Amino acid sequence: MLLLMFKRDRRGQFLQAKCRPRRSTPFLPLAVFLLLLVCCAAGCLADAPAWKHRCGFGEMMERGPPATAVVRDVPRRGQGAMQAYTVAAQGEESEWAPIRIKVSAKDMDDPSKHCTAVGDVHRLPDGHEEKCTEDVVLTEAKKDIVLKQLLPAAIKLHAERLSVKPVRGPIRMPYDGIGRCSDFTIPPWHHTTGVSGADLILYVNSFVQNGPVAWAIVCVTLEDGRPCASAMNFNPRKIRVDHESVGTAAHEIGHALGFSFDRFSRFNMLSRIPNVRGKREVWVITSPRVKALARQYYNCPTLEGMELEDGHGGGTDLSHWEGLTAWDELMAPGVPYTYYSALTLAAFEDMGVYKANYGMAEPLRWGNNSGCGLLENKCFTNGRTAYPELFCNQDVGGERMLCTYDRLSLGVCGIRTHQQPLAPEFQYFDNPLVGGIWGYTDYCPYVLQRAQYACLSDLVTFPGSFVGPSSRCVKGEGASLR
Repeated sequence: MLLLMFKRDRRGQFLQAKCRPRRSTPFLPLAVFLLLLVCCAAGCLADAPAWKHRCGFGEMMERGPPATAVVRDVPRRGQGAMQAYTVAAQGEESEWAPIRIKVSAKDMDDPSKHCTAVGDVHRLPDGHEEKCTEDVVLTEAKKDIVLKQLLPAAIKLHAERLSVKPVRGPIRMPYDGIGRCSDFTIPPWHHTTGVSGADLILYVNSFVQNGPVAWAIVCVTLEDGRPCASAMNFNPRKIRVDHESVGTAAHEIGHALGFSFDRFSRFNMLSRIPNVRGKREVWVITSPRVKALARQYYNCPTLEGMELEDGHGGGTDLSHWEGLTAWDELMAPGVPYTYYSALTLAAFEDMGVYKANYGMAEPLRWGNNSGCGLLENKCFTNGRTAYPELFCNQDVGGERMLCTYDRLSLGVCGIRTHQQPLAPEFQYFDNPLVGGIWGYTDYCPYVLQRAQYACLSDLVTFPGSFVGPSSRCVKGEGASLR
């Protein structure tokens, strides 16, 4: 006998949702496991979920001197001791090979470059001083997490998927015009002897910062426009070992490799499209591979290309995929970066300086086969949506638990009353104050995952739940207690 436990809503009805084991044949009878639903107070929607990461790329672009340096691919000379993360090439040799990324983390061993003890005063690169608290101290354990776990895993994701024409000799760092890399320690021999056996040098530190979990930015490019030196910082407050942190690191390295508006512009990949979903215009990547794959993925034969985020989430302007249409993609803004898809691979390959391994592309789910409507029309018209699997419109402060779009978790509808009316293009309901939480999705409300209710978790956080690697959330109707 299975005891099922439910929570009643204000009208006395039972709230319900279900997780079921995944089957290889979807039409076989399925044993359904019911999860106990717990009430989420309206106030929980006011704050961002714990995993929310606001990408710091745009913010870093607006600070400090611009990166203007360009280096030549010179004959091979010398080699320095560096930490290298590479993937061995497979098959026959060619002019293309998996990208070689070397990490220089000298600052992480310099006590003057980060917080080392509670109560110390640490001077930031911008000149501000920060009093060190326990959560910002860079411990040896945190350093190991960054250098031995997060970076190797994140770099491997790129090295397995992106090849370059290898730099034939050492990369010699310029003294000037290196942008944010000037805030990092560059060993003197990087300027003279140079760094051999690398296609990208990544200067890494973990100094105190507010907001982003991490950020990365291009400092120096080769003559063909491909980045060969970049800077990356991890927020010491938020260093931890989990899948989302690896995704965040991989996302930021994507920026270090050139996934940014200035590189898209440099390689002539952009167009402006007017009158999209009530917006005056949007920027779109219209390069050949991106356009073809986007048309195929969304099943929209007239699609001009992949839309870029227009900055309503802050610090994300035009250097990410539009969150509304590519919410679960690695290079979408401010999300638990999930899938390294063929769309991002195509964007890199269309630059002309990368060769993509599409056999390693990960399948997306958000908006797949949705047709042109998701891209061209508002998510709600008169309070109704044509995509109920993606968006929700439950009452603000409602307690009903729902399945997330990928059916991997339970959550609540991310809808709230804002203090100011939303812009006309983001007004979907009678009340102009009501809309989704995140500007990243043009304020379209969707189901916010609650980690403690994940179907894949191996932790049972409340009685009556059955979860595991094969579980999925399904909608239940008319369940009753017996």
